[in-house]
Amino acid sequence: MNDIQGKVFADFNPPATSDGSYRGRKKVADANKEHFHMKLEQELKEVNQRLKSSKTKVSVESSKGGLQLRATLPIKPGDTEKTGRKKKQYKISLGIPANFDGLKTAEEEAYELGKLIARQTFIWNDKYLGVRATKEKGITFKEFYEQFEKRYFETRKRTRKSEGTFFNYKSKYKTHFLSDLIITKTTLRESIKKIEKPMAREEGIRIASLINSFLQLDCDFSDLRLKHERKKRDIPNDEDIIFYIDNFQKKYEFSKNIPKSIRDKWKIYKLAYGLLAVYGLRPREIANKPDFDWLLSPENIHNTFKVNHDNKTGYREVFPFVPNWVNLFDLKNVEAIDYLKEEFSQCTTSYELKMKTDLISNNFKRSKIPFQPYDLRHACAIRAHLQGMPIKAAADNLGHSVEMHTKVYQQWFGLENRRKAFEQTFEGMSELEKIKDENTKLRNEVAELKLELTKYKLIAQ
Repeated sequence: MNDIQGKVFADFNPPATSDGSYRGRKKVADANKEHFHMKLEQELKEVNQRLKSSKTKVSVESSKGGLQLRATLPIKPGDTEKTGRKKKQYKISLGIPANFDGLKTAEEEAYELGKLIARQTFIWNDKYLGVRATKEKGITFKEFYEQFEKRYFETRKRTRKSEGTFFNYKSKYKTHFLSDLIITKTTLRESIKKIEKPMAREEGIRIASLINSFLQLDCDFSDLRLKHERKKRDIPNDEDIIFYIDNFQKKYEFSKNIPKSIRDKWKIYKLAYGLLAVYGLRPREIANKPDFDWLLSPENIHNTFKVNHDNKTGYREVFPFVPNWVNLFDLKNVEAIDYLKEEFSQCTTSYELKMKTDLISNNFKRSKIPFQPYDLRHACAIRAHLQGMPIKAAADNLGHSVEMHTKVYQQWFGLENRRKAFEQTFEGMSELEKIKDENTKLRNEVAELKLELTKYKLIAQ
């Protein structure tokens, strides 16, 4: 049992998913949970085997997220036995959670109870009547905050991705839940109701759902969700994307506030901008183990970019949405690549990675670029549609599901892009009509020539 929690996920690799939505996250969470429960069940069998081998007349069972001791004991005060026997089989809940630390505690408690049974000294006290367990369920939000990380990683593998998710939850917990109140159904719901913004409330509901699961409170928060109205978003067109890429150089080279020692850093953010625009990457995918060796490789004849598996939706190889921009934006500039690698190479934790990723967004603002890094990704989704690219191919290239592509990204399509789509469609129709007309003329000409040829043959005869 020593250090078993660290070994639980040693042989487990979370499934890759191309869906960053709730459904995609749930797939990963469910896989973690399934693996955890499989390992827990294995360990539970071993615990009971040890108890049986030592002739301890107690077993451990798991039910509804908790562990109970099962044993034949003297009749509980206030209980009756219809057959008149003086003993009966009972399940005793000591408030022990169904995890690996809990199993260790439950095994110790089982040996202790087994000794009392063997010595015939067992008595029904507060501990075995469940009074103590009931009292210990009262935990404040501040007390739970101190346990949050340990409880969270009891049931999932600790990776850079899962750490990033957890530290985001922990930050929001501190903002919305930290107090001296006892955690109950009511205090959880009231804490959520104080969150006024729809997206922030959705995050609050996720955290409250975790607390609910850990403490087995049986809460439902579905009625507390707020309708989310997305703000209008102007996605940059190709002309704007080409125009604004030089803003980083202008900001760094001509600003008096930037020390000379870091004035070449514009090359980092120009390169990042170009990668976002050409490949539709997430900013994190540039900061987290980018494969520049492959980008520069002579074997990479299609100029694809390889996203590391340790990212939101796992490994993928990305084709450029605008192939000629690879050269236009100088994406294979070795000096710029070396600068970027040096800037992001020290990211060893999720927090450090987030800080470095935020630098990309902050430099967009400092360089007075009128859109955000993610807008370049949205632009790729829209461009793919205008180019007539199959939805599945575009979604795979962006590293998300078809559902995410159609429901989320296409909402930014906008009136102007709709106009372009209609114009291109009608232009295509016009071209088709021209071709049809030309074909008809050619057929008529061929028919006339055949007729002339027939006449000449008749004359020749």
